[in-house]
Parts: sequence; C-alpha cells; structure tokens
Amino acid sequence: ARKVGVILKFLRKNRFNILIVFLVLVLIVVSFYMLWVHVPYSKHKNEITSIENVIVKENNYSNVKYFDRYNSDKSYYIIRATKGKKQQYAVFDEKYKLIKSYSGDVVDQQVCINAFKEKYKQEPSEVSVGYENEIFVYCLMYQGKDSLVYAFYGIDNGEFVKAYRIDNG
Repeated sequence: ARKVGVILKFLRKNRFNILIVFLVLVLIVVSFYMLWVHVPYSKHKNEITSIENVIVKENNYSNVKYFDRYNSDKSYYIIRATKGKKQQYAVFDEKYKLIKSYSGDVVDQQVCINAFKEKYKQEPSEVSVGYENEIFVYCLMYQGKDSLVYAFYGIDNGEFVKAYRIDNG
C-alpha cells in the first residue's frame, strides 16, 4: 500500500511533465506517418493523375473509366476510355507511346473470377486489367498466408492465359 501511495504522489506531482512527454510521443508518431506513408502515397497518386491527363489530352480520350500503371516485365499505363464513339482499352509504354488498343467485346470480369475460384478454390483479393503476352488480360491475385497466386485471363474471351504461384516455406 505504501508503494502505491508513493507512485500516486509521484504521478500527481509530475502529471504536467507526463502529459507533455505523451503529447510529444503522439506528435512523433503522426509525423512519422505523414512523412513515410502519406506523402509518398499522395505523390504517387498525383504522378499517376498527371500521366493520365497527358495521355488523355494527347490521344483525344474522353469518359475515362479506368487508368492505372501496370508492372510486368516492363511498366505500362492502361486506360479504358472513349475515343471517337468507341469505348476502348489502350496500353502505353513509359514514354506514353501507344502500344496497342482494343475496342472489341469484353467479357465480364465475374466470369474470370468464377474460373479462378473453381481452379484455385479461393476468392481473388484483387482484380485489375493488365497487359501480358501482348494481349489485354484480367489479372487476378490471391494472397494467402501460405501462397501468392497471379492468374491472367483474356479480357476478350475470358480464357486462361497463364499463372504464377509462389508458396511460402
């Protein structure tokens, strides 16, 4: 009981200093988050948006439905937008040069998700549009505690193109 009384007396006597130390620690944590997480993320998003604006302007696109950077053996920019009166997918290299466009029929991504679930017995955690083997693909990714699976299905017909599986352990 005597030790508890000594501790409480110390806390009462130094509560202002303890509060200041606590607030400084909170400030350090928030500063760390802003500098090492939020600022790089915002910078990356702004960079992608400015690249999108350049590609849209130079190629006369409108009604952009999808734009993202896709990393494979090289880095690409993929856009889904309207050009003229046609909705199309287009892929650009890092110098914003058009590599290929596609304005044909596009299979619903749910068809590819169902095929993935049937083959791998898992729900994909991410679905994006990619460019593999010189065709537009849906890239389905599953990350579990034991493995990482990337599977690619053509956006024109939903057929399996290729897959990578990395197992832990």
